[in-house]
Amino acid sequence: MEQRCFGATGCHLSVFTLGTMRFLNGWDEPHDVLPEDSLENAHGIIQAAVRAGINHIETARGYGKSERLIGRVLPYLDTPRNQLMITTKAPPTETALEMRHQLDDSLERMGLDRVDLFALHGLNNLERFQLAIRPGGCLAALEQARNEGMIGAIGFSSHAPLPLLLAIMATKAFAFVNLHYNFFRQENRAAVDLAESMNMGLFIISPNEKGGLLYDPPPYLSKLTHPLHPVHFNERWLLSQPQVHTLSVGLSMPEHVDIHMQSLKHHPYWGADERRIQAHLTQALAKSPLQRCGPCRRCLPCPVKIDIPTVLRLKHLQDTLEMGSFARFRYDMMQPDDHWIPGARGNVCTRCGDCLPRCPQQLNIPDLMHQAHQQFSR
Repeated sequence: MEQRCFGATGCHLSVFTLGTMRFLNGWDEPHDVLPEDSLENAHGIIQAAVRAGINHIETARGYGKSERLIGRVLPYLDTPRNQLMITTKAPPTETALEMRHQLDDSLERMGLDRVDLFALHGLNNLERFQLAIRPGGCLAALEQARNEGMIGAIGFSSHAPLPLLLAIMATKAFAFVNLHYNFFRQENRAAVDLAESMNMGLFIISPNEKGGLLYDPPPYLSKLTHPLHPVHFNERWLLSQPQVHTLSVGLSMPEHVDIHMQSLKHHPYWGADERRIQAHLTQALAKSPLQRCGPCRRCLPCPVKIDIPTVLRLKHLQDTLEMGSFARFRYDMMQPDDHWIPGARGNVCTRCGDCLPRCPQQLNIPDLMHQAHQQFSR
């Protein structure tokens, strides 16, 4: 499998990364109890990924049993530890001491004395960003651990809107960034370009699941991407961009690695089939004026906390590509005060009209919010 240099970190990562959120029973409480079937599943998945050429395993303290399962499996792999890159993540903490305890605990869970990459997890809003970079705080603890050889490089993961994402990157405090970017969600392109200009490692979060539930695509989308599966088109679109270093693939069964390996069969990644598919998708997406919604964000802030651009993006995918299952999946997760998937749902729109004069397309946003809620609410 192709490997790419992960920015200035010095790590060479396979273009696919094994994301480890989906081990069997991996979220069941208590997290320190590791059933035999979970251990067998984790071993099978990691072994299949490594044999396919994946050299990067990504986890987090918040992924249930994941760190502990990885720790139990690593000694029994065909590939020695020194040939693997391992990333874990932890949320920002109030104090440096708390962060050091989190790092020590993660290393103990995985049976390691060092991780190659460590990310502050979920710098999704201004409060978490400010907490992360507070002088003498958790970032300082990670820098000290890096100086002691416990961490190879420090980065961050984020679901933040683009302006905040760019602001975090501009601090130059981090060597790599984990962000959302895929064919069906391109508004973070400016962050991709900034990462390239700064020589930051660029890790794409869940491009197929959170990018559109592409493993089980709607028939119309499959028709538009024929002869490629939507997963293959999306992955090849990403890998055709050299500034993209690695994509997360979250496996729940060992055989699930096979679909991703098919994306790597033909080189170059971008050819006649891909260009033709892109033209078909672009033509379909252009049938709705909502294709231009998202990046400008002029409709925000909303007095009742609706994330208007996201709701319009989901409605656009439903209206043009029939991606209703994905739209409902993401819409159901939205919560007004949640920093992971923020935003109230469209039914709380009061039709106050506050957003209307700011919309460059003069869209009837209140009507669209209520229409979207009717489409997506279960």
